[in-house]
Amino acid sequence: MAKRKPLIIAHRGHSTGAPEQTMAAYRAAIDLGAEMIEADVQFSRDGRLVMLHDAKVDRTTSGKGLVADLTWSELQALDAGSWFGATFAGERIPSLDALFALAEETGVALCLEAKGETPEEYLRVALAVAAEIVKRNRLGHDVLASFDHAALGAAAARFPGLHTAPDRLPEHGPSTAAELVAQARAAGATIIQHHHADLTAAAVEGVQAAGIAIWAWPTTKPADIERSLALRVDALMGDDVEAITRIVAAAFPE
Repeated sequence: MAKRKPLIIAHRGHSTGAPEQTMAAYRAAIDLGAEMIEADVQFSRDGRLVMLHDAKVDRTTSGKGLVADLTWSELQALDAGSWFGATFAGERIPSLDALFALAEETGVALCLEAKGETPEEYLRVALAVAAEIVKRNRLGHDVLASFDHAALGAAAARFPGLHTAPDRLPEHGPSTAAELVAQARAAGATIIQHHHADLTAAAVEGVQAAGIAIWAWPTTKPADIERSLALRVDALMGDDVEAITRIVAAAFPE
């Protein structure tokens, strides 16, 4: 069992029960007990910060092409729910503004992952998202994440007090506490995200001993949630919020 109850983070919302990266998925995650929502951010062609994981809209909408090639109005015309199920027909790609409004309404925290295809794009998105966090007085509440550690480091340097959470590199394979601590510190971070399948107790303990939190993802299947919980990670991030909350509640009864 973890030393303390881990933070419950919804990966792209409750994405086993609703189409990922939609308001329906975000609201479902909150209703099920998520304390934080992880969501991916990128720019539309006309400079709007929008919520979508893939560089292309093809997989999760009725459209085709790169997000970066489409305007906000063009993105809003796409159906982002029918691919998941008829119940969600008409769901739209949300803006970052809409997600912030939901967070303010409900009190949920956000982990906003800056996406990009080049280092320049990663940096542009990271700085823009960080600026929004600061503008909305959410520095102590929200977290900026990315696989581009240089972009996170630049954002942390520009905005003192910003919490950053780099995704461990490489994404898969064995790791050591020393490597993880070095990556976190280079990104100006006190958190590092790590794929659950490659985590070891020694790595978790070493990272935490250095004052850095470690978040396991994507802890979606019950066995993966239970294993990560046993490793005493600081947060569980997964697609099935119902499963995470149920297993954590059993491990930490009121």
